Amino acid sequence: MGLYRESVDYAYHPDDNHIEALNFWTSQKPKELWLYQFIVHHFSSLLDKNNSLLISSVFGPKKAIKLSESRVKLFYTGENLRRFPKYKDHCKGIVDIAVGFDYVNEEYYQRFPIWIDYSFQPTADSKMIKQVISGFVNKDLCADKDKKFASLVCSHDKKNIRTNLFRSLSKIDKVASAGRYLNNTNELKEVFNDDKGKFIGSYKFNICPENTNKEGYVTEKIFDAIKSNTIPIYWGSNNNPEPDVLNKDAILFYDGRGSLASLNKQVEELHHHPRRYADFINQPKFQPHAAEYIADCFNGLHSKIHKLLTSK
Repeated sequence: MGLYRESVDYAYHPDDNHIEALNFWTSQKPKELWLYQFIVHHFSSLLDKNNSLLISSVFGPKKAIKLSESRVKLFYTGENLRRFPKYKDHCKGIVDIAVGFDYVNEEYYQRFPIWIDYSFQPTADSKMIKQVISGFVNKDLCADKDKKFASLVCSHDKKNIRTNLFRSLSKIDKVASAGRYLNNTNELKEVFNDDKGKFIGSYKFNICPENTNKEGYVTEKIFDAIKSNTIPIYWGSNNNPEPDVLNKDAILFYDGRGSLASLNKQVEELHHHPRRYADFINQPKFQPHAAEYIADCFNGLHSKIHKLLTSK
């Protein structure tokens, strides 16, 4: 990722779709943003030079959002705003709609956590969402009997969560760490051609904690593990990730160093008893109403943007 610019210089330059993008990573092309594609797909006929829309985020000065000349202003974050305190109010009073992972009971706000971007196309409708959920888990990557022990893919560990888990679980069997941090294998690149899903799917367990813990802050990490049919070992969102979507019984949780002994016991038991592992990995991964909840997120986002673009 590129660095963001702190300059407060502002010039109004919407693109040919009458969309303005501010405060994203400089290496991100606006037209490649999931939200940009969602807006173009649904609202291109409503956008014109007098009805332009701003998409903004946290990687730049808040003042630029204030100065924006776009008729409709949207703020989006997939980040934990504890890291960006100037944005902790989701730009209330500055923008017309805010989108993020937090649970905020405000008319101008729509919850739409970043993992949805990774799992569903911007063009998805209710039928497509149900199809994705129905076929989400790829059980063909590796037979359970052929899976090795546990995997980790990460580039850093500021809170030592991954380090604690790596060291503790390594007492049971080898944990293959394929990222820059704690690297001890070249398998990801040399065997799986940098396909993370196939790599972690060849292991029984995947260490996949969040970088920070905050209610509602759930990224793609746990969904990557679920999709690759490996048991997630998770920490984050107060250890209650997406309760309307995920089945907690199909996840193992880290809850501080004091939980390591009991977690190791759970993991060791599943690792050495194939039948128990099969029973655990074959549990339903999603809540019965998961697709409906996700569709409601899509519909809520669509409804709010449509109302803003059609209001006088």
